[in-house]
Amino acid sequence: MKRYLMFFTALLMALPVHSEEFPAPFGLTWNMSEKELRSHGFSDASDTGGLKIMQSFSAPRAWSKAEKYYAVTYEGKLVKAIAISKSFTDDVYGIKGKELYNQMKSILTKKYGGPANSYEVVGNSLYDEPDEFYQCLDYTGCGSYLAIYEFQGGTIGIQLEGERRGQGYLRVGYESPYFSEAKAQINSANTESDTEAF
Repeated sequence: MKRYLMFFTALLMALPVHSEEFPAPFGLTWNMSEKELRSHGFSDASDTGGLKIMQSFSAPRAWSKAEKYYAVTYEGKLVKAIAISKSFTDDVYGIKGKELYNQMKSILTKKYGGPANSYEVVGNSLYDEPDEFYQCLDYTGCGSYLAIYEFQGGTIGIQLEGERRGQGYLRVGYESPYFSEAKAQINSANTESDTEAF
């Protein structure tokens, strides 16, 4: 019996382990270098607080609704990816925006389960008329269309953003587990630097 148990244990250990990793969107891979990102059309946009932001109007695996993409790197490696949709125009009631938001929410829910948090309210202050949808989203405290998914140590967020009356866009962002680590390292370095300043 002991021999069979040892054989069964050895067999289990030899089987491949299938553990899902946090997905990288748009044909990118986490920790890919800035050089690799440049080869896919990304160029430097800004460098703030230890994080570098790169942008592109294309991606290896494009999202049909996207207008541009942002790649956020830390120490030269990809840790966060964002896609910005083409602007919705002449959409005073937010019909087109809400339609794409709900479509993306449905896709992500099927893949990763329900969102950890979801806020879909408008008209809390100032812009409370139905035809002021995007003005409300653009005004702090008035409203928000946001869903956040937590999966394998990372975060996926979709958010409708207002620009002006009848105009807005959808942001889809993937924060890998490496992004949280990067933020923790940056905060630690800032605290140490601040301590030394006094």
